[in-house]
Amino acid sequence: MNRIILTASLAVTLALPAAVQAAAGPPQPIFFWANVAAAVSVPKGAMSQGNVRAIRPPVILMHPDGSWDIGHLRWSGWGSATAHATGISSASNGIPNEAAGKRIKHPAQVTLSAPGRFQGHEVYRCFTLVVPAAAAADETLCLAKQGGYVYFESTARHLSDFLSPDRSVWCAMSSSQLFCVTGGDPATSAADPAQRAATLSSTGKLTTCFVASPSVSAGCTQNWDSHAPVLAYGQMSVVGGFRCSSAPGGITCIVLAGAAHGKGFTINRTSVHRVGPG
Repeated sequence: MNRIILTASLAVTLALPAAVQAAAGPPQPIFFWANVAAAVSVPKGAMSQGNVRAIRPPVILMHPDGSWDIGHLRWSGWGSATAHATGISSASNGIPNEAAGKRIKHPAQVTLSAPGRFQGHEVYRCFTLVVPAAAAADETLCLAKQGGYVYFESTARHLSDFLSPDRSVWCAMSSSQLFCVTGGDPATSAADPAQRAATLSSTGKLTTCFVASPSVSAGCTQNWDSHAPVLAYGQMSVVGGFRCSSAPGGITCIVLAGAAHGKGFTINRTSVHRVGPG
C-alpha cells in the first residue's frame, strides 16, 4: 500500500511543473518587431532590412520610410497570450510628398496575438490595428513566408459571398453594396424561421429587414448559398470599399472610405444593429 501511495505522489509531483507552466501562460520573454512593413527574416545571403525584435516597442512602423507609424504605445498584458496597447497613428498626407506632408494623427489600438516559436525566440505572430476615426487604416497582419522571406501579411480575404462560422448568417459583397441575412438556410429555417437582413451602400445608407414568419410573398431574401465559404473567427473579407469581420458576436460590416467610413452594422442569428458614427 505504501508503494502505491508513493508512486501516486511521485506522479502528482512530476505533473506539477507542466500545470504551473500552463497556468503561467506562454514561454517568456515574448518579442515583437518595430516594423511590420519590412521583412522579419531574409534568405541566407540576402540583404537584411534591419528589422529588430523588441519587448513593448514604443513605436511600430507601418511604412518602412516612417511616413506612417503607431507611436506613444502604452502596453498592457505583455507576455500573455494577447497584448494590447493604445497609441497614436501618425501618417503623412503625402502633400507635396511623403517626407514633407502634414501628419494626420488619430488615437489607435494595437493587439498582438498568436504567440509562438520563431527562429529560436517566442514572438507574437499576429498584429491587429484599429483606428476608430479612420477605419480604412485598420489592419490584421500575420507572419507569412514568401520565397524565403518572412513578412507580415494581411489576413483579409476577398470573398464575393460567405457564411458565418455557425452558418446562421450569409453575406454577399460587391463594389457598390453588401447584403447579409439570417434565416435563409433550408436546413435550419424550419426550427428558426425568422429572417433578419441588412443592406449597406457605399454612401453609408443602411436598410434593415425583419420578418418573423417568412412566406412566398414576405421575406428578407429568396437567396441563400449553403456552399459559400466560411469566414472564420478573426478573419475579414474586403471587397470594393467594404470590409466584413467575423467574431463570436456576429459579422460586422463597414464602409472603408469616404464620408461614410466606419458606418455599418453587426448581424448575428438573433439581431442586427447599426455601428459607427452618425
